[in-house]
Amino acid sequence: MRMKKNGVLLLIVAGVFTTSFMSVAAAQDSNRVAAKLTEKLSMEQIMANTDWMGIAPERPYFSQDGKSIYFSRKAVGSEIRDLYKVNANGGAAQKLSAAEVVVAESDQKVTSPDRTQTVWLRNGNLFLLKDGKRQQLTRTGEMSGLLGFVGNDQIAMRNEGKVILFNLRSGEQSMLVNIKNDDDPLVKIETPDYLTAQQTRLFDIIKKRDADKKELETRQRELASQTASAPMPVYLGKGREFRSFSVSPDGKYVLVGTVAPRRDSRNDKMPHYVSSDGYVKIEDVRSKVGTEPDSSEQIFVVDVSANKAIKLKLDQLSGINEDPLLVLKTDAAKRLGKPAPKAVSPRAVYINFRGIRWSASGQQLAFCLFSADNKDRWILKMDLSAADKSKWVLAHRLTDQAWVNDGSFNEFAWSPDGKALWYLSEESGFSQLYVQRDGKDVALTNGRFEVNSVQPTHDGKWFYYRANKKHPGIHEVYRVSADGKRDEVLTDMNGGMDFELAPTEDKLLLTHSTTTRQPDLFVQASTPGAKAVRLTESTSKEFAQIDWIKPEIIAVPSKHGAAPIYSRVYRDNKTPSDERKPAVMFVHGAGYLQAAHHGWSTYFREMMFHNLLVQQGYVVIDMDYRASAGYGRDWRNAIYQRMGTPELEDYEDGLDWLVDNANVDRNRVGIYGGSYGGFMTFMALFKTDKFAAGAALRPVADWAHYNHGYTSNILNTPDVDPDAYARSSPIEFAAGLKRPLLICSGILDDNVFFQDSVRMVQKLIELKNPNFELAVYPIEPHGFREADSWLDEYRRIYKLMERDVKGRK
Repeated sequence: MRMKKNGVLLLIVAGVFTTSFMSVAAAQDSNRVAAKLTEKLSMEQIMANTDWMGIAPERPYFSQDGKSIYFSRKAVGSEIRDLYKVNANGGAAQKLSAAEVVVAESDQKVTSPDRTQTVWLRNGNLFLLKDGKRQQLTRTGEMSGLLGFVGNDQIAMRNEGKVILFNLRSGEQSMLVNIKNDDDPLVKIETPDYLTAQQTRLFDIIKKRDADKKELETRQRELASQTASAPMPVYLGKGREFRSFSVSPDGKYVLVGTVAPRRDSRNDKMPHYVSSDGYVKIEDVRSKVGTEPDSSEQIFVVDVSANKAIKLKLDQLSGINEDPLLVLKTDAAKRLGKPAPKAVSPRAVYINFRGIRWSASGQQLAFCLFSADNKDRWILKMDLSAADKSKWVLAHRLTDQAWVNDGSFNEFAWSPDGKALWYLSEESGFSQLYVQRDGKDVALTNGRFEVNSVQPTHDGKWFYYRANKKHPGIHEVYRVSADGKRDEVLTDMNGGMDFELAPTEDKLLLTHSTTTRQPDLFVQASTPGAKAVRLTESTSKEFAQIDWIKPEIIAVPSKHGAAPIYSRVYRDNKTPSDERKPAVMFVHGAGYLQAAHHGWSTYFREMMFHNLLVQQGYVVIDMDYRASAGYGRDWRNAIYQRMGTPELEDYEDGLDWLVDNANVDRNRVGIYGGSYGGFMTFMALFKTDKFAAGAALRPVADWAHYNHGYTSNILNTPDVDPDAYARSSPIEFAAGLKRPLLICSGILDDNVFFQDSVRMVQKLIELKNPNFELAVYPIEPHGFREADSWLDEYRRIYKLMERDVKGRK
């Protein structure tokens, strides 16, 4: 189907999954058209609706019996996701009907300790799988808050602070515990305020009613203790809200974390100029770094049988009373003429996302704490069979003068017997797997590679994991024995790789990709030497028939004392020429991302654009600058307090490599990128004159305007470390712009606000600098959604490179 929209030819092609799946694709032929295979790629082709490339499977998972695999797939011409099912031994993937979807197993299912029953929620209804038979247990559409099994026959559901048990045998529902963020009405206020004391002193009726209320509360508690009625509330104190919540497998304990509401934060505003009703809509969006006060999480163990909450004391936690930012705070205060600050003691802490683990018996508890200043991670463990339910033991502390990664490499859990604790740690410089037993820590893996996605077997004898042992950009699946004596490689596919161990533990579900082919699903046995069987074929024929350049993965030597900088290089090696070529340097975004790997990139549009540039005579390089994922702790933390400096050094080394090894003209090199790549484009053009032109897409102009979670890791906060923000924010260096700059920004960007680009433009106007252009996209967020917008943006980038890089004399 040829669709013409705003004069742009969109070529839309449906994705295809397997040979037996061709019938589905064939049925869609009337609604699609093949992309033309031309000698030269066109911008209209590569920036068209992505359906023409084929549609990859998403969120795959095993059925509980390990015989089938479910996955989602975007519908052709729509953003709706359909659910598919395919036999684990191969064959045709079947799209499930609406009736089949509403009863299908979920990827969020939970299994009983004896592994005989599995439950999941779908569309607010509870389902049970037992003895191979599926049963719908509720039809209200209102079930939510699935916590997991309590014993083998009860499911715990959470509603705020209430935990409701659903009996799978009888269908009976009962309340396990009722936890409230409120003051206990029976607890006397020791120091009432003046007005409260005056009321009870002056008016006997107030005094009597207070006494009656307490008497009634006491009677209700007495009755509740003698009957099977709902338990009385457990009070944690007023003025807090729930943050962490987990129930032990035996139902005897609940771990609860509460924090103070964020009342003092100030969110920014985002205007929608192109709205459905023609009026400007103002949307509240995120706050900015350092504007939300740290709220330390208070942690309680609730003893269900005693109906009592025990608050854990963390004041003796190793390092909790040390303020690693005190020197920076003191220096900042001195320069502002303010009094010297006091050390924060104890420091604010919080439980990491999914950072609570119980042993199978429910008697052993471990939880992972992070400091709000990003410098420490602690794993604490508790033996709840002991008399003192408030006693904890420090199992492990990971500390870093820069920051501890709270988004990756924090997996941990108990062994099946509850006697050992395994965890990931970057203490060696790279994420490795450790086991702690009898107070001794043993490294099960060791090397200059990263371990993640750890999946232990039910018997605790093996740990399956993903690692980049062969090469920083090649991930494979391995397994190591619990004693560390056997470490075995399971896959050898040389590309991008994610995996899931089947519930039956006899198979691996693999999601594999290459640099020029989208992710597809494979299955293989979970033992060494097994062969992977392909289940899907997501790349369309039209895309596969194009002779895409497979980028070279090269290691650029560093002249700045860093390790080699792994990079993707796109160039034409078929038609050698003595003439020096123009080059384009691409800067990937951040968060924590790797680009120079052997798998499919989320920057697939850029990959196609780079192929187009090569056809036009360019060489292109995409570098894993310092701070990129895949290279260990020190590579990531190299940008601490100085964002934009090590990365720019790496790109300068990359430029030298292009000149020395790829026949590139040093004076004809452009640079572009989005988000962090836009930030780096600013820095490259503002701080050096080595680049002929640059395109900054959705760029960060001032880190003081970015979010707290990401920025405070690297630069602390503006009030604590103003120098770090000054040396890291492009707007401080805008006076250095001498080359042509294109800025592209979406007005509806709720990640890097459009305000960043507006402030940068105003700064350049005030500097009377004519070397910039601004392209605005009124309906686009951070990642563009419309093909028209992608086309417009990349046409502008291409025009910039042709005019100011390739055509530069």
